[in-house]
Amino acid sequence: MINNVLMGIQLVLAIFLMLVIMPQEGKGNFSSEYAGEDDSQAYFKPRGKQAFLLKSTKIVSVLFFINALALLVVNK
Repeated sequence: MINNVLMGIQLVLAIFLMLVIMPQEGKGNFSSEYAGEDDSQAYFKPRGKQAFLLKSTKIVSVLFFINALALLVVNK
């Protein structure tokens, strides 16, 4: 019973994690970072939507990991 509940929660967290990660903007071209070119935006904190998505990603990923560990313990 608890296994089915945890598996359902894991599925919901996985879907939510995808929905939070996908709209985030990439960091851009990695070759320019290693070539020594300055990207002035890299030094500023994310604002608005990006800050919310970043915090949401961190929270959901930690919950996903904890739930995965709980599934492992329950199935043992």
